[in-house]
Amino acid sequence: MKKGVIVASFGTSHEDTRKKTIDVIENDIRENFTDSLFFRAWTSNIIRAKLKKTSNLHINNIEEAIEEAIKEGVEDLLVISTHIINGVEHNKVKDTVLSYKNSFKKIRIGNALLESEEDFSYMIKEMDAIYKREENNAYLLMGHGSEHEANKIYEMLRERFVSYGRDDIHIACVEGYPYIEDVLPGLADYKAVHLYPFMIVAGDHAKNDMAGDDESFKTMLEDMGKQVDFELKGLGEYDYVRKLILKHAKEAVYV
Repeated sequence: MKKGVIVASFGTSHEDTRKKTIDVIENDIRENFTDSLFFRAWTSNIIRAKLKKTSNLHINNIEEAIEEAIKEGVEDLLVISTHIINGVEHNKVKDTVLSYKNSFKKIRIGNALLESEEDFSYMIKEMDAIYKREENNAYLLMGHGSEHEANKIYEMLRERFVSYGRDDIHIACVEGYPYIEDVLPGLADYKAVHLYPFMIVAGDHAKNDMAGDDESFKTMLEDMGKQVDFELKGLGEYDYVRKLILKHAKEAVYV
């Protein structure tokens, strides 16, 4: 039975971070699923259209990737998502995969990055080791955010950080609650704030909304008199994150 694996990501138009994140994740999957044909899918139509216009580069959406797998004779399909929450983009992948259920003898879908309590515990332990506690210093992680109900994941992660004894680690989203305005009061008593993207890639949001010089997280904090530094390092660059994605791939269930 011919096997295939699709890695579905949101995507990015920034080549520098793509090479360090999405490309590396995909290579990890290739190396661990050597018996499967590999296919790439990006779920952001805006990014896909931008790359087509600027670089004449076509990247399959999830439906096109599945159709390509069918064309190649794949009968046993595994779909892996690199999305952080089980929200709009991850559900786009799941719904499309389910619509093709009868086109394969076997089909599996991996979880988003943060779905189970085990995921939370693992991520918090790893992040606690990376973000060292410093007196009068706080960490602010920038998530994407969504209007989807799964957006509560960000608040849950913050609550678990506090329970873990790391109330110095805060989370704000670009397009969902908690927004930066909701988080700033909790950062008032800190002297310095370290900014990190809580996204697979460190692309447009990280470079502009988080670390840019115009109405960004950085400038808002500097206006409060904070010492601010940042690192443009997407989650996909971290080995522990890629291990969790790989774990989800290996534990993916048949639908």
